[in-house]
Amino acid sequence: MGGRTLSVGAPTDPDLLIPFARRAEALGFAGIWTQDTVSAENFSLDGLHVLSYLAAVTERLRLGIGVLYSGRRNPAVQARELATVDQLSHGRLTVGLGVGNDYHRATLTALGIPADRPVRRLVEGIEVMRALWSETGFDGELYSFSGVRSQPPPVQRPGPPIWIGARAEPALRRAVRIADGWTGAAPVATKDFLAQLAIVRRALADQGRDPATFTISKSVYVAVEDTVDKARERLIPAFDRAFGASPVYDATGMADRVAVFGPPVHCARQLRDLFDAGVDELVLYPMYDRMDQLEAFGDLVDR
Repeated sequence: MGGRTLSVGAPTDPDLLIPFARRAEALGFAGIWTQDTVSAENFSLDGLHVLSYLAAVTERLRLGIGVLYSGRRNPAVQARELATVDQLSHGRLTVGLGVGNDYHRATLTALGIPADRPVRRLVEGIEVMRALWSETGFDGELYSFSGVRSQPPPVQRPGPPIWIGARAEPALRRAVRIADGWTGAAPVATKDFLAQLAIVRRALADQGRDPATFTISKSVYVAVEDTVDKARERLIPAFDRAFGASPVYDATGMADRVAVFGPPVHCARQLRDLFDAGVDELVLYPMYDRMDQLEAFGDLVDR
């Protein structure tokens, strides 16, 4: 991909995690990403624990999580957890953060987790973590402290890069203002993502920010097969299983809206189009046959 960054999404099967990560590293991928959820219909591991696990069996891969929902974890606890992963990985962590979807809030409230003011919790939560990592105080609307120390410090200084997951224009502009990057969600249609990317580019210009200081990432569902029709045939039931009960995303026709699929040359061309549009890093997620698809993805690294 001509120096552009390709990473992969981790599987959810515990038995696949180590062989998948080690093979991804051997194939030349730049990083491996996990997901965070409030609740899940399907089997799901905690993303931060998975990253700690993978830190011990990899040497070069960046370790990313996308995205941690604001307010779900106290920011002081989260700062310590993230710094621990950064220490265990010798400075390889990238942090995705976001406000989450509205339907998450009822679950959070039912569990006794404050769900009000999610945007303020996101913004101040980032400021709290950065204050703790730099050993300074903080005085905000939700959090206020001085003389509080947090251990361990992160290896990366002043802290791990923070990328915001966002879709609406105010959230995209906020990401440019407060974060180190923006990460586009895999279930978002490609045409919608490109419209969001245009907003980010305008925000960078409006805020006078050097685009080189702000990373643009996109997660993509990918299926590599001999033909487009065969790939689509495999993807349709996979999307039905993953999103059939989703209150946000419609699984019907989802493959054609959001996925890249078909022969390697066809997939490489579509991924190159996203890079040409201004994406810095693509995170490729297999929807089935994870190890076989990873091997097929590896053929894309050198295209």
